[in-house]
Amino acid sequence: MLQSAEDLRAALPRVGPQLPNIPPSPRLLALVGEAPGRDEVIAGKPFVGRSGQLLDSHLRAAGIERAGCLVANVFRFQPPDNKVGHFFASRAKARRLGLDLAEALGRFGGSDYCLAIFADEIDALSQILAEWRPAAIVALGRTPLWALTGQGGILECRGKVQACRLLPGVPVVPTYHPSYLLRGNRAAEPNFQADLVLAASLANGSP
Repeated sequence: MLQSAEDLRAALPRVGPQLPNIPPSPRLLALVGEAPGRDEVIAGKPFVGRSGQLLDSHLRAAGIERAGCLVANVFRFQPPDNKVGHFFASRAKARRLGLDLAEALGRFGGSDYCLAIFADEIDALSQILAEWRPAAIVALGRTPLWALTGQGGILECRGKVQACRLLPGVPVVPTYHPSYLLRGNRAAEPNFQADLVLAASLANGSP
């Protein structure tokens, strides 16, 4: 075996979710990203770097109070070089590494599946969603789109309400990860803003 399961998890910094710090509301909105980065590890909470600052500005513009939201990531571990692909592998790569795949979670992208050693991260996300029971969820990027709905293709799904497989009956609004906007795609910000407004309206019980 070239790399053990323990090696893949060892020494990876971990950041938990940011819980609402105002009284919980039946109109609670959850924001789910991919995985923490360096700034998040330093601060000990999700979405505090450049992506977080951009997200915060759009939340304010949409009339959403971040303090009242549940903010989480699919994976609580910071992957090496901030590459989310660290949590996934093809069948061939998994065989080469001597690792198991959590194929029951469904395919991520073309041929990759979540590594079994990280499947408990999806369980942890499911548990915290069940505990807080948000009225709507924003999937910030393709990784949370996959985790929350089993779907792929964030550009195709963006702005189209999806069913949540982790919390049945709760609508999921897929949208871009803020880092996508920062990578030369600022023209997509109006769509990002519209998706946040849509999620807030669903959380408030509006169609």
